[in-house]
Amino acid sequence: MVRHAIATLVSIAVASFLRAVPVLAEDPSPGTMDEGDEETDTDYWDGVEFGRDDFAEVRRFVKLFYIDPSFDKHMAWISAANHALRTMDKPREMLPEDFWRRKRAANDPRVGADMVKVRKSDLFVIHEVPEKDPDRKSAPSMTPKEIRAKKAELRRRMEERDKAFARMPFTEADFERVVEFVERHEKDLNPKFRLADVYVAAARGYLASLDPHSSIISAKAWDESTRNTTDGSFEGIGAVLTKKGEETIIETPMEGQPAFQAGLRAGDTIVAVDRKPVTGLELSKVVKRIRGPKGSQVVLTIRRLGEPKDIDFTLTRDSIEVRNVQSHMLDRHPDVGYVKITGFVPTTRESMEGAIASLEKQAKGGRLRGLVLDLRNNSGGLLQESVEMADDFLDSGVIVSVKDPTDRDEVYRAEPGGHRFPLVVLVNDSSASAAEILASAIQENNRGLVVGERTFGKASVQTLLNPLLRRDYYIKLTVARYYAPSGRTIQVTGVIPDVEVPPALGEEPPVGFREEDLAHHLVRLSGEYPAPNRDLVRKVSDCDRKMGVADQIVRAEPSPQVKPDYQLLKAADYLECVIAAGGPAEPPVKAADRAR
Repeated sequence: MVRHAIATLVSIAVASFLRAVPVLAEDPSPGTMDEGDEETDTDYWDGVEFGRDDFAEVRRFVKLFYIDPSFDKHMAWISAANHALRTMDKPREMLPEDFWRRKRAANDPRVGADMVKVRKSDLFVIHEVPEKDPDRKSAPSMTPKEIRAKKAELRRRMEERDKAFARMPFTEADFERVVEFVERHEKDLNPKFRLADVYVAAARGYLASLDPHSSIISAKAWDESTRNTTDGSFEGIGAVLTKKGEETIIETPMEGQPAFQAGLRAGDTIVAVDRKPVTGLELSKVVKRIRGPKGSQVVLTIRRLGEPKDIDFTLTRDSIEVRNVQSHMLDRHPDVGYVKITGFVPTTRESMEGAIASLEKQAKGGRLRGLVLDLRNNSGGLLQESVEMADDFLDSGVIVSVKDPTDRDEVYRAEPGGHRFPLVVLVNDSSASAAEILASAIQENNRGLVVGERTFGKASVQTLLNPLLRRDYYIKLTVARYYAPSGRTIQVTGVIPDVEVPPALGEEPPVGFREEDLAHHLVRLSGEYPAPNRDLVRKVSDCDRKMGVADQIVRAEPSPQVKPDYQLLKAADYLECVIAAGGPAEPPVKAADRAR
């Protein structure tokens, strides 16, 4: 059995107040939430008197445990100030004065005209953020090439602003004056004003400057949301939502559910629910507006990069059954199994083994000819689950290595024995973190083929820390990076499939929403991408051209309302060709596993 490695990610000296939960995906929290969360009408920070001292403690923890001790403190203070300003009833933003004047002279509609200065000598100004989005113009829809160019333009714009901030002096004292400005203006005008909310936002901003996955989480939100990490049900639209600054983003629409069937995509921005704007609202409040009884309707106004206008989607809410592991035998492919995994939670490995055992009972002679392992739209989860599941398919070799700021490697290796059948792993741009660990372990140990689209590209490990001053929130910090068996980083690059397959026949793959689209993501480190299955890919590609049936099935589908799963059909074709080619070397069976 693969050994557990949890406390090794941080100093043993903090064991008394560390809640050591290595998580690889965005946690179900106010930062990322299933829209079926049971407690969405709760203000998770209500009663949490988070103040100046708590914010100082967050910064101490960053200094002690963050993966990069040389992080940019100057930009962290600026980000903290801007997040504090966003809590105002009319959200405001801080910009360097010379930058603001330059943009105003160029008639940039993203820059508000109502500028104020906290102190005359300040080199920064505070302006009210314009409500109208200047990028929503009447224009034709963009092609994938144009969307990629637009993304590059947005990144350049952000880099230009960050460079302007880098030239501007800004200290803790400046931050405190910004907080005083917010308090002075909001205390009398906003009856719901709480200084604690300003400091919560400031702490989130400080951490957001480090990377998009470090944050603070109220204990109430964490404890309530973890109830939904296994199988369950709720009534809603079936989507995982996340927060990106002031915007609510669809991270993953659940396959087969109303959001997915309506055509919502990962990366879509929800700007209104039932025609009421939601930009700037807490994620829990957005979720509350979306949820509702089965059969009722909700209208989501979506902003999609590449589309000239916002799009209204009318969705009929349904009872959403959440099953973390699903399985069945594949049609047209005798004795070939299919297992879909949607997340890595404490029961995932056990459920997967149970699913495989059930499939084997259905197969002739109790043996599967092969298996398609579907990790599409799997945003990750617990490190240990992904490692143990990889071990179940491998006989030997490195599964993943984890490196903390001390450069001490925690290397996970497979032990002898495992499932013998040929394997194809199916991935897409929403396959992230723990899913990428499992896919890269299969790929780089020559155990099977990876098919589909390039994955999300998140290769960092977060740990929840208990602060010393209070017990009603957690600090989630990035404490390590993980690396594929070859030693290369998965960060930003992701897992590149052995065989790329678009979602639909004859279409260019859509431009996905990935780690590189998140502000201040950890950079990609050196490391060339290996091609461990090159010879096998050549064989199965020749075979698929002669024997594959996926294209014929899709072209023969008579109903335009029925959309066959082209990627799955192609994965099954490639699996048949892997079987015909002899497949990867089959490891011996683990006696303990076969006895289960």
